[in-house]
Amino acid sequence: MIIDSHAHLIRKKNFDVETYTKLGMKLPEDTPLENLVGWLKSAGVKKAVVMGQDMTRIWKTNCGEEYVLEAYRQYPDFLIPLASVEPMDEANRFHKANFEYFQKTVNEYGFRGVLMTPPYGQFNSNDKTVYPFYEFAQEKGVVVQFHHSAQMGPAILAPTKYASMFNLNDIIIDFPDLTFIVEHLGYPWSEHLFVLMANDKNLWADLAMTYDKKIWVTWNLVLAKQYGVIDRIMYASDYFATSYDVISSEPDKDFKRWINFIKTGLNEICTNCGWPLFTQDEIDGFLWKNAARLYNIKID
Repeated sequence: MIIDSHAHLIRKKNFDVETYTKLGMKLPEDTPLENLVGWLKSAGVKKAVVMGQDMTRIWKTNCGEEYVLEAYRQYPDFLIPLASVEPMDEANRFHKANFEYFQKTVNEYGFRGVLMTPPYGQFNSNDKTVYPFYEFAQEKGVVVQFHHSAQMGPAILAPTKYASMFNLNDIIIDFPDLTFIVEHLGYPWSEHLFVLMANDKNLWADLAMTYDKKIWVTWNLVLAKQYGVIDRIMYASDYFATSYDVISSEPDKDFKRWINFIKTGLNEICTNCGWPLFTQDEIDGFLWKNAARLYNIKID
């Protein structure tokens, strides 16, 4: 039983060719939806949380919000959709149209939250201009998911200063009932993230893009256990595009390798290093139990 807590759906037409060409980056191809669902299911995934990624302010790119809605309508029993919007416009003003869109996705479409990526948008998550989005999410009981981490590769147009964990501390204080998620285990500031998670029972994290840093991620999960927050950490594939970034030309094999690392690889490293082992319940927590609790998913 697996729940993938973080994967992306994209359409190439929503990417800005000029920006990507200038940066020397290739454009991703469209998400092959039926193939992706098949790859996920072949890896044992029963539910997948999916989203686009709005990077309009700086990158002039939106991965394709309409595709997320289409996909959800096609696979309503398999996909859990999040919106993705940037809360500020190019002039750093409150983005009223995006706020109204976020409201519509929750109120009319049944979306379960919103993804924001402060480093890509070059805004601070604790900027008061963003607060109406958090107020609405808190009121509706939906999640705010953050890319609130440093880039694991070159920090192109995504400055690290916008990923500061100190920004999250303000949000915890100002929105005590807001549920939010930090992707990538808050790389590289995971221990700081765990302190915040210990302060706030509504703060969660996922493991996206950490599986090839085997010693690093294992040690940080040992620390998460010490801080008492291990029951709010979730598996995520972070699928973006086939043959793009950490995803190979055979995503199903990637998913299975990462899942197997959680199932057995973590404890193999712990055994070799003399670190505390993870219980089966904790491993099941990473793979599905924690996400099921967060999203209130009923498992037969």
